[in-house]
Amino acid sequence: MGEDPCLGATGTTCRKATARPRKGTTAGKARPCPPGTGEPGTAPATAVNPVRFDKAYYDRYYRNPATRVCSPREIQRQGEFIAAYLRHLEVPVKSVLDIGCGLGRLLAALSAAFPKARAVGVESSPYLCEAMGWEAGSLPDFPILRHYDLVICYDVLSYLEDHPAAESIKTIGRLTRRALYFGALTLEDRELCDPVRTDTDVYLRSNRWYRRRLGRHFEPVGGGLWLKKPVEAFIWTLDRR
Repeated sequence: MGEDPCLGATGTTCRKATARPRKGTTAGKARPCPPGTGEPGTAPATAVNPVRFDKAYYDRYYRNPATRVCSPREIQRQGEFIAAYLRHLEVPVKSVLDIGCGLGRLLAALSAAFPKARAVGVESSPYLCEAMGWEAGSLPDFPILRHYDLVICYDVLSYLEDHPAAESIKTIGRLTRRALYFGALTLEDRELCDPVRTDTDVYLRSNRWYRRRLGRHFEPVGGGLWLKKPVEAFIWTLDRR
């Protein structure tokens, strides 16, 4: 099916949206992160050009052990954490949508954790669409044809300008039935990250910018997970971020 053995092993179905390198997840390590300019919405030169997400891009940020953002094992642990936390909260997952699935490794881990769930990936890279046979799609214009119990949108919106990023959050809110796993590089992350191993050509916004807009649709419960409002799961007050 493609170059990612994890994807082929799970039979994941993919369409398309925005691709990007994922942040590292191991505590105590320097995270790949763009240095930024200190101004929300500062325009990268090529952030919205899908042609930039070619084979060289994925070789550098995903495949080469010397330059990749994180290892396949780290992404596997990321998926295991998401699945374990949702099971702990007794959130049923019968469908998963990964908007910007890249090589599909996180979606593969979630497909393995929820083998009966319908898994759909979305990508915008012409290279990946041709190499792996995926269809194309994008935010904020992804069609609302159905709802998904779990939506993944990880390191995608930093490639969009302020208005389409805000509209994308509205789209994500409409797509999500139960839970969202969300990540984006923020202005506050610059001191925590290793800029050498990260695509720096992105839009940086504040943590508050994202939280204010996500909070209209979701309740944060830590670890990058957000539950759709009104929250049905039982959450202790100290577990709400």
